[in-house]
Amino acid sequence: MGPRDRPAPMQLPRRLEKARRFLRWRLAWRGVPVWWHVGRPNFGDDINPTFFRAVAGRPARFAANRRAAHILGAGSILEKATSASVVCGSGFLEPPERTMPMPAAVVAVRGERSLAAAGLPVTTLVGDPLMLVDTLVPAVVKRHRHGLVPHVDSARRWREANRGRSLLIHPGGDPWKVVEAIASCEVVLSQSLHGLIVADALGVPNVWIAPTGDMVGGRFKFDDYFSTLDAAKECVPETADVFERPSVFGAGVGRYRHCKETYRRAIAEACRRLADD
Repeated sequence: MGPRDRPAPMQLPRRLEKARRFLRWRLAWRGVPVWWHVGRPNFGDDINPTFFRAVAGRPARFAANRRAAHILGAGSILEKATSASVVCGSGFLEPPERTMPMPAAVVAVRGERSLAAAGLPVTTLVGDPLMLVDTLVPAVVKRHRHGLVPHVDSARRWREANRGRSLLIHPGGDPWKVVEAIASCEVVLSQSLHGLIVADALGVPNVWIAPTGDMVGGRFKFDDYFSTLDAAKECVPETADVFERPSVFGAGVGRYRHCKETYRRAIAEACRRLADD
């Protein structure tokens, strides 16, 4: 290995962590095959295996072989679909520059923007899978007035700006503990898409903090999700007021405008067909 082939010093720990997580999820060799993005810890991605296990009522495993039939799960991963994918709520991060392979089946995509970008029929179900979390978690006691869910890339900066004034909910934490932390707040301010989705699903009033300029895709994935609600959300700028006076921002709850039970049954049926346990 030459000097140009060696990982940069700061990349090696991240690569080792990614390899460790890949290995852990691949140890499960039977169940519903699900593929999701495995990068830095991020609850919106990492919740996939336990989410689909809960919805399907049977084990789930990481689909290492993308040529075999598998569920394409939650996240901005629709462009990663293969001809063996069964799409269950995935979306695009931004409008695709190339035509993706036709998946084996499309149960649902995240929203109408992804639906149009993929050229799918308007009768396709739309909605992010995590809008179903309210059916999977018990009631949580409210212990915090305000919670802050940063984008995973901005968590350190948010921690420094917050200085303990509100509950900082790190999106890289254990997925279900993140969900429970969101549920424990009276109001949530979120720069994370799945922070907003989970808050809406649990009926927690929330405020959308605008994406930063370096967040790939800008507001596309947010507007994609908002297309499934009774009303779109408007973002507020990431300023000191977010931390000093969070109550000045009007918080609300977006309501899914389709039938959750129809969506849940469709996902459960897709998982049942693919399970090999």
